[in-house]
Amino acid sequence: MNPTLSWPATRRPLFLSLLFVFAFIVRFWLISKGPFHYDALDLAIQAQKTLETGALHYEHGSGYPLTVIFGAVFIGISRFFGVTDPVFSVNFMSVFFGACGVVAFFFLLEKLFSPVPGRPQEDAGCPSRVAAYGALLLSCFSPHVAISTFGKSLTLSIFLALSSAYFLLCFLRDGRRACLFWAAFFLGFCGAARLSDLLVLPALLILFFALGGLSVARLKEAVLFTGVALGTSLIYYVPMLMESGAGQFMDVLSKSEQASFLGIFSFILPKSLKWLMGSLRPEGAVIALAGFGLLWIHRRRKELAFLLAWFLILHFFYGNVSSSGTRYLVIAWLPLLAAQAYFLGNFRNRAVYATIAILLWLSAAGLYDNLAAMAFRHRYALQVDFARWVEKNTPPGSAVIAVDEALFLDHYTARDIVRRPVTCDDEKMEAFFAKDIEPAMAQGRRVFLVSTSFAYDRCRVFRKALKSRYELKTVGRHLNEDWHHTLLNKYLFWESLSELRKKEENHP
Repeated sequence: MNPTLSWPATRRPLFLSLLFVFAFIVRFWLISKGPFHYDALDLAIQAQKTLETGALHYEHGSGYPLTVIFGAVFIGISRFFGVTDPVFSVNFMSVFFGACGVVAFFFLLEKLFSPVPGRPQEDAGCPSRVAAYGALLLSCFSPHVAISTFGKSLTLSIFLALSSAYFLLCFLRDGRRACLFWAAFFLGFCGAARLSDLLVLPALLILFFALGGLSVARLKEAVLFTGVALGTSLIYYVPMLMESGAGQFMDVLSKSEQASFLGIFSFILPKSLKWLMGSLRPEGAVIALAGFGLLWIHRRRKELAFLLAWFLILHFFYGNVSSSGTRYLVIAWLPLLAAQAYFLGNFRNRAVYATIAILLWLSAAGLYDNLAAMAFRHRYALQVDFARWVEKNTPPGSAVIAVDEALFLDHYTARDIVRRPVTCDDEKMEAFFAKDIEPAMAQGRRVFLVSTSFAYDRCRVFRKALKSRYELKTVGRHLNEDWHHTLLNKYLFWESLSELRKKEENHP
């Protein structure tokens, strides 16, 4: 009998099936009505283009190729069942892979905490119980639930990263060589879905040498593992590199207006720690720390090193990115749920009832705290409503200046959307007005502006250039929702629409 199992083998498939169904229902119950996030809409657009043309279209022009491919697959499957909305299809994709990630987390924890030869079984706890606790915690972990409700690369990437770690453990603990290649392939797929999540590689290499030992043979296997993973990721970026070279890809990495790493101890880090405490809750943080302590006491220090490396590397990276938010940090916080599960799963006899109560509290309380925002997005799609309101309040043939709202306005309206440059260069801003705005007004076209166009103007060059040329006449305002840092809470605001009028004109 497999020592990692605490139930008859016939019940295991039933439990795993129920686990997937439960995680799926929680996420589908809260699936977003529309493209809550800019990335969700861009993913839907590029996936639809990929399906219709048969050629790979990259999200944001250079990223997330495997996510786009899976998005195209889900759009195709949805059409077969009569669902024609690509946004719903990519939202559903996140729901599906969110539930798959919960099951993958179970397998990973069960393998990670399996009995170690030569160690007393009582110091290992019950691996299946630990894995079940961890999977149930993740199934209701509100940040993971939230990123599972709208289309994005996050849940797919997490599922692939967890699968890679599981297969690597199968190779290290069971000696199944094929698993080494599966681990490398899944890590490569993870990079193809979301390139920055390849940062799990250092943690996996720590696990590789901690459990496998340090030798020439192990070093060769680690190089093979790394090479196959990176090569697998690279394959998905070859079409872009062949068509446009590395220039577009390097722009994303180097442009100041793009997300950039600010250093290990940036001003963003305290915010990321606040997001962590809000997501984990104080009692959850205490239990996670207790779990890490119990791993040390039980001499599971190799597993402890792996979990800490995963958490610290990813948290200190995503927690110091200029555009950081809770959604980016979910993958970094998975080891904390593993530590919670290890602590709760090591109690026996009557104490098990107390741990089950704690488990239910952590799951239900955290989800309840953040339910309102997700339920709101399930019922409303304010970005879509705002775009359609703009169309109703602007005449055909007019132009609308926008920044982050540009994609929503471009997709849901028949207006000419003009994207304002994000720059501190006065000459570039002057060129923008001279090339894109003044000719349109000279042709008699009316030009409008949404209030969020003033975002990303830290040098105030847009405001100065606009004020020197035009005055604004407010047309009206409509409720909208900010999606930048509001994963677990909703931030509603009144976004206004204004028309540009030349200063020299005398309007009544």
